[in-house]
Amino acid sequence: MTPIPSRGGAPAPIADARTTAPSDDHDETARRPPAVVVIGESVMDVIGDPAGSGSMTPGGSPLNVAVALGRLEVPVQFLTALGSDAYGDRILAHLRDAGADVVSAGPVGAGTPVATAELAADGSAHYDLEFTWSLRPDVPVSEAGLLHAGSLALFLRPGAGRVAEILAAARRRGAVVSIDPNIRPSLLPPLPEVRRRFEDLCAHADIVKLSDEDASWLYPGLAPGDLLGKLLGLGASLAGLTTGADGSLLASGDHRVHVPAAPARVVDTIGAGDAYMAGLLYKILEQDLARSLRRPRGLPDDTLRTIGSFAARTAGVTVTRRGADPPRLSQVRSGTPRPDSPASTAREAR
Repeated sequence: MTPIPSRGGAPAPIADARTTAPSDDHDETARRPPAVVVIGESVMDVIGDPAGSGSMTPGGSPLNVAVALGRLEVPVQFLTALGSDAYGDRILAHLRDAGADVVSAGPVGAGTPVATAELAADGSAHYDLEFTWSLRPDVPVSEAGLLHAGSLALFLRPGAGRVAEILAAARRRGAVVSIDPNIRPSLLPPLPEVRRRFEDLCAHADIVKLSDEDASWLYPGLAPGDLLGKLLGLGASLAGLTTGADGSLLASGDHRVHVPAAPARVVDTIGAGDAYMAGLLYKILEQDLARSLRRPRGLPDDTLRTIGSFAARTAGVTVTRRGADPPRLSQVRSGTPRPDSPASTAREAR
């Protein structure tokens, strides 16, 4: 895996498998291979709040990661399933604005999923979503050095089987594989089936991140240190656990570190965990850590703190904004949110 190539300030075009890939052979951006391929669902989030106002924004954990990586100036391709409808068009425009290349590989005639979310007073969110997930098998996947997949796409048939095949093939050719289950219990099969599938995926993953809520559902009663050890034992080289205002824990080989959350005035926590994930992947790429990631002793404490702190700052900016609205690279580097802002007490939004 090579460090992040320069984007030169140009946004990446959309390659929509419902129609055709970019056709301009002279478009340098279209020919640029992605540094990361993100795989997973896209959803239109319709959000209400206690005051009675609301908004409509593109969402879905993998989409949020792709958008966040694009805004961090990482060349990213997003393999997803979108409908040929107004919601799908709006999601495509949102991804294009972030600089992401999009391949829509869903079945012909399917609509774009819509989720409704109600915000609580503390900024957390409860979702209601009816969702099916499928990917056409004929759609090619770019051979990027890093593949990330997440959430419902990992577990819902028939698409989950195709995702597992893609990740296993990527691992066999030496790519770094990352997963974030971002558990939605009401939309998933029973716990034993989800846990079995999650553990099978971990065998093909270098990087695994859970939120504390993911962990408590998958492994109730398991202490954080034991959880991280379990993830490493399942095959991960880098395991992460985010715990909202309490920060995050990272583990690699023999090393364990706690990373404080970035102080921030919370508007809501939607997309915070996805922004953290993108920040983590950004630093893995920026520091070219693929080889050292897989060494028996893993990444040292100072490296874990560096990548975790950047991820925490990326999430910290996100929670100061309404909806999943991750920052640009310049905004993370500028140090926002302000150090004098009180830390959040809200849990990461589901």
